[in-house]
Amino acid sequence: MTLSEAIFLVDDLKPNQIERARKIEWLSRLDRRVFDELMCRHKGDENTPDNFDGYDQATSPDTVLLIPAPYDEIYRFYLEMHIDRANLENDKYNDDASLFNDMWGQYARRYHREHLPLMGQLTHRF
Repeated sequence: MTLSEAIFLVDDLKPNQIERARKIEWLSRLDRRVFDELMCRHKGDENTPDNFDGYDQATSPDTVLLIPAPYDEIYRFYLEMHIDRANLENDKYNDDASLFNDMWGQYARRYHREHLPLMGQLTHRF
């Protein structure tokens, strides 16, 4: 899924007044989490980027987001969750947060299964 596809999908399914720049910021924050918590802690493959600089308004709309199908629907739930929070729609926020957390857990478990963890130095604190 690309940056523009994620934004178009959520705008189509949940019409809103949130600026595109804010949605890009939210997507950047989610992919930063994916990169930091999963990709940087496991051995990568040919699809794993070497670094992640985030997204902003200058980022190409055709930029492919980090989470692949079939887990890429997580972007929809993440954006909807933030839109609902911004609109103070707590019940909807809780529903979307639950969907997001479930999808995040599924994706993270798959990532852990398919990628060996990087072994860091062991340190002891006394």
